[in-house]
Amino acid sequence: MVTFTQLRDLRPAELEEAADGWQKLSSGAGAAKDRVTDEVATSLQLSLKGEGVDAAVVRLHGLAQNCHYVQVESALVRTALNNLARELRAAQKKLNDAVTEAEAEKFTVRSDGSVHWVEKTPATPLLPQQSVQGSSPSVVIAPVGDGKRARAQEYVDRIAGALREAAEVDARYARALGRLHADSDLKISDTDWVDAQRDTAAVRNALGDALPAETIPADKSPKENAAWWKALSKDEQADYVALHPSSIGNLDGIPAVARDEANRAVLAEKQAEYRKQLHALPPEPLEYVPGSRGNPMATKSTEWIKWNARKNDLERSIKGMEEVQSRFMREPDVGQERFPRAYLLGFSPEGRGRAIIANGNPDTADHTAVYVPGTDAGFGNLSHDIKRMTSLWLEADAAADGQKVSTITWLGYDAPQGVWQPMSSDRANEGAPELNQFVDGIHASRTAESPGHLTVMGHSYGSTLVGSAARQGDLNADDVITVGSPGVQVGRATDLDVPKGHAWNEDAKGDYIPEVGRIKHGHKEVHADSGIDFVIPSDDRFGAQQMHTDTEGHSGYWNEDSESLKNQARVVIGQYGEVSEVTS
Repeated sequence: MVTFTQLRDLRPAELEEAADGWQKLSSGAGAAKDRVTDEVATSLQLSLKGEGVDAAVVRLHGLAQNCHYVQVESALVRTALNNLARELRAAQKKLNDAVTEAEAEKFTVRSDGSVHWVEKTPATPLLPQQSVQGSSPSVVIAPVGDGKRARAQEYVDRIAGALREAAEVDARYARALGRLHADSDLKISDTDWVDAQRDTAAVRNALGDALPAETIPADKSPKENAAWWKALSKDEQADYVALHPSSIGNLDGIPAVARDEANRAVLAEKQAEYRKQLHALPPEPLEYVPGSRGNPMATKSTEWIKWNARKNDLERSIKGMEEVQSRFMREPDVGQERFPRAYLLGFSPEGRGRAIIANGNPDTADHTAVYVPGTDAGFGNLSHDIKRMTSLWLEADAAADGQKVSTITWLGYDAPQGVWQPMSSDRANEGAPELNQFVDGIHASRTAESPGHLTVMGHSYGSTLVGSAARQGDLNADDVITVGSPGVQVGRATDLDVPKGHAWNEDAKGDYIPEVGRIKHGHKEVHADSGIDFVIPSDDRFGAQQMHTDTEGHSGYWNEDSESLKNQARVVIGQYGEVSEVTS
């Protein structure tokens, strides 16, 4: 219960000062997390090798996880305290307004909330002082025309209403804040991270109608998303990241730093949730059911099939999340002089899993490359696609003459799996609008003064998606690179939405995918003399710049120190004159 005196004397600014302290703690913990991983652990890995170093790095990443948990939970405390102050200030204003207006009419409001006045011509001469108590509910039966008493009752009701509102606010936030604590140990467990999701939900419930998910733009352009974000105050931006991390983390047009903070929280919580679900699976049921007299063959049981499918899904998702997490644990090779900071620009463990990982900040980069992987990409098979863009960053950064570079692995679609799914264009066509939205978001969230130089590249089926993006909408790239492409749905380089001379292709010796896939994904053309043909980027008539490759097969284009990789890097940083092309 909140008393009249407590609400009257409340200083909401003190709650806001406390919230600022929690914000400093959250920011400090986030900075410490980044320093442990980006500086301390990386420095060890760059300079030393051995079991001792490996053990030290594991401990350091455990410390970073602790810092991350403090960052997430402290942000929730800050959000709760700020909004508690806001709601209590509103209740206090109602109380103060009622008191001020009552005193202006010569009433006296006492510390118990009762309203008093003195009658000039009292019915009882010896008792001129009259009062109305603030009991709830209260009904005053006054003589007809007793306006003074009726006015006093109005003020009492307003005061009582403000006190009830403050009491409800206090109780609501007390429940949420009471959840925000951790076990008194030095290890953040899966249980702690799962509980953090419940903590977030509890704070959201406490806020009620403030900052609901419905206020986050839906189906808007990245430019509109960016305008919405910029219109928010710093506190509101922090609140949205804390309360709605999944939505903010996947909103194109939002700054990379904010998306990264939001998605890392979701990653940590989902990793813990999926591990606990895996451990909670019941024991494996019998795989086979004995045959019957009419059918003597044993068959797999329905119960086992469902159990095994669920187990496989969880294990694949967990492996994929570990692959994403391992990029943030930074595993550079000894002797490397630099290694890029990673940003998680998109994340979801649902289905085959989605992740968008940037090396370097695209908001400030002079040169950015967005890479779309192809067939079989997804959680459980993501590490090599992440490594490819790390290799490209290292090559491009080394030749960029001090300019900033960002390379991005964009797994923002459900890539086809196996042999038969890649024969269909459905996955490419479904993912293409998402790629266009993401590329537009890179432009919308830039903080650098220059517009920057952006390259979109697709490998294998990923190039089909890139072509579909240009066919369906506007692919706002400066250069397009297709690698081992089976076709891009369009027949000429100029159809890829880039200026003439800015479509590039690599086709390595022993890579059979371009020829195998041309009938399914090449651009169908009918010629009077030669009949039906399917054009792919490797064909001269397509009009792409054919880059020299010195690697073999479908997956070697990112081999270290290869001309294949160097040529990609030259295009990414705009050093076109250095690109070695195929000689006839």
